[in-house]
Amino acid sequence: MKLNTKILADIFQSNMILPLNKDFKLGGVVDPKEKVTIRFNQKQYQTTSDQNGEWQVKINAISDPKMVATVSVEAGYQKQEIENIRFGKVYLLSGQSNIEYRLKDEAHFTQVKAELNENKYPDLHYYNVPQVDYIDPESGEVKPKDIHLEQWHQVDAENCGYMSAVGFYMIKKMCEEGVTGPIAVVDCFKGGTSASVWIKKSDLAGDAELNEKFLAEYHQEIAGKTWADFDRETEEYNQTVEKHNKDLARYLKMHPDTSLSTAKNIVGHTPWPPPARPDLFTRPCGLYETMMSQVKDCVFNGMVWYQGENDTDRAEQYHKLLPLLIHTWRRRLHDPSLPVKLIQLPGYADYPKDSAALIRQVQLQTAQAIPGVDLVSFVDGGEEHNIHPTNKKVVGERLGQIEASNDYAGTPFVKKCVYADGKLALTVARCEQLKLNGKAVMEVTTENGSKQVELHADNLYKNKIVINLDEKPQEVSYAYANFTANIGLYNELDYPVSPFKIRL
Repeated sequence: MKLNTKILADIFQSNMILPLNKDFKLGGVVDPKEKVTIRFNQKQYQTTSDQNGEWQVKINAISDPKMVATVSVEAGYQKQEIENIRFGKVYLLSGQSNIEYRLKDEAHFTQVKAELNENKYPDLHYYNVPQVDYIDPESGEVKPKDIHLEQWHQVDAENCGYMSAVGFYMIKKMCEEGVTGPIAVVDCFKGGTSASVWIKKSDLAGDAELNEKFLAEYHQEIAGKTWADFDRETEEYNQTVEKHNKDLARYLKMHPDTSLSTAKNIVGHTPWPPPARPDLFTRPCGLYETMMSQVKDCVFNGMVWYQGENDTDRAEQYHKLLPLLIHTWRRRLHDPSLPVKLIQLPGYADYPKDSAALIRQVQLQTAQAIPGVDLVSFVDGGEEHNIHPTNKKVVGERLGQIEASNDYAGTPFVKKCVYADGKLALTVARCEQLKLNGKAVMEVTTENGSKQVELHADNLYKNKIVINLDEKPQEVSYAYANFTANIGLYNELDYPVSPFKIRL
């Protein structure tokens, strides 16, 4: 007889936070076709696992914010109980390294620890989804081998450094904006990832262009190679990275007043990506199978997606990748209207020409096209030669203020562009009063060429931009570049107007 064996999925643990006023789910894995009995809030639920042993039940919403619950689950001779479950706001955070960026590495970490030591934010929580790269289909071996079971944390000065910096500032700001009760983030991210690694294989293969660009190219790259070949290529790559890191450290030691951003621009950036191999997390669809699958039984109040850096080398496909990812995740989570906030990429100069600008344009268009998806621009938060801005407080607090639902659902964007009577008029959504917090320049293209128009206060009329032009423009753009310092156009809440390129 086996007692106290795990039946629930790893994410379902004591001390976890579940959404208040929203039906939620419990799930896990037992033997195939086995009966599972769940007891919760003086009610009993029963289900039977499928042919793979997976099971899931839906539980009616809890409306009492003070409720503290216990869940008991039985399957065969197995029994599991989790306790101290509370109800509040729960958000899924995903993407790559800029949302993975840990609070311990962020510019304001010392100040944050001091505030937490004073117990200023006692009801913030997080859970880090284990970053499983690969599960061997035959042996079940998990890589990396040192992966360990994570647990739910109530944020304090000791553990806060290991959560997403963006996530921390988001839920901290929500607390400051009056959101009561527990607020939690579930961190499901991995640095250096294309959106293609987070999408279901059949969905990616269902589009001919995406299949060719991601799946076919990957299989071509690994074709005919042995594990010895993969190991040799990986070792050569690791040696290249090690040499780069030594060169960078040596340069910084010789030039102690030089910023990391400047040093990388001189020495070079870390070599990326590593050579493809079947057990590497960068393979198409890989983390959908090993990480996204760990949250498939969960219910969230919203999702934050901060990614795109790793798709700048294939930016032309992002207009298909991003909507497909959103549809894939909503379907897997059984929540077709799950609110999604897209973080628009900050400035960074060293991408392929205009590729980040194209990614931002896709992020803007996707937010406009898909219901329940909103853009939160961070275009003003970049560093010219540092792909990882150290100040995550700006975007986190901006996101938190928006998630607190006290103002707009996202940051402002141009929703209408009209030329008439010698005037170009652009109407900005999510804005009552435009203002300039710095230099703002628009590029206007006519049949006679392009010119730059610097905006001034007299160009701004409430939520409209009006520019006098002698001839009809063919194209209008603003901040359409990988990096520009001319990000000066904001709404009354100091949210930046999204970059854009519009054909008239």
